[in-house]
Amino acid sequence: EWVGEALRIFRVVHGESDYRVLGALGDLGDIYRLQGKLEEALKTHKQALRDTRRVFGDKHHKVAQALNEVAVCLKLQGLYDQAMEKYQEVHDMFRSLHGEDHHSVATVLGNMANVLSSQGKHAEALAME
Repeated sequence: EWVGEALRIFRVVHGESDYRVLGALGDLGDIYRLQGKLEEALKTHKQALRDTRRVFGDKHHKVAQALNEVAVCLKLQGLYDQAMEKYQEVHDMFRSLHGEDHHSVATVLGNMANVLSSQGKHAEALAME
């Protein structure tokens, strides 16, 4: 597990608050997700979110991105209500940070529409886009 080893080394060399540790932790979560290990992916992305919040505070683009990864994992597990709550937080954060007309705001709206579509709420999903 190369990413796990990289994460361990980054922690030893740079400490828990280094951006390389946060990046490797997110990468590890992505690998778990791609392998279909959704519970491990969610756990890892939640840890990355906690650490990112600790390093950058609550109102930062990287925190919104980490929260989005948690929402992705929840959606893939079929936890649609929880995923939608997280996506709403991400949406609110991106709007606050970047304004209405930013690509990150548009992307999260698409993610929210995808959750609705996954629930068979196609009309609601179309209304969001």
